[in-house]
Amino acid sequence: MLFNGAFVLVHYPPTVNASATNGALHFGLHVLIMSTALIMWMCVCGPLPELRISLPGQMIYLFCQSIVPTVPSAWLIFAEKPLYRVYDTAYRFGNIDAISDQQSAGVIMKLGGGIFLWAVIFVLFFKWAARHQEAERQGVLVTEHDVLTWDAVKAELDELEKHSSP
Repeated sequence: MLFNGAFVLVHYPPTVNASATNGALHFGLHVLIMSTALIMWMCVCGPLPELRISLPGQMIYLFCQSIVPTVPSAWLIFAEKPLYRVYDTAYRFGNIDAISDQQSAGVIMKLGGGIFLWAVIFVLFFKWAARHQEAERQGVLVTEHDVLTWDAVKAELDELEKHSSP
């Protein structure tokens, strides 16, 4: 939710117009989007395995992450006039008008981000399927998420203490 909220905020026209003329705000918005993106990916590929969710959960989570960016990209694609006044007056590279530039940005944002998320979902799916196929071949039951909990650690320590005391 944090990343998606930040994503919508940094594409909101008054925010973009203000950040284009204020260096500190522009930098702050980049820090915001990068920080929330790192938090967003933590439960999929973060450095702490105990914070990761199961593979099916990751697939559903990433699918949900692909929904909200549709709103800002749709704003850009289907707007009839430039949404960001600051870019309407900017120098046009290659004589591309502002509305075509804006629509291209919306398409790239939606397709680029969507293709990346769906590629990760497919990789996770095949990893999950291979795990289950191998377990089935070996006749083993696979659990989706083996998380080390304090209760399991405490039980193991209690067991060690029982065996080590005279």
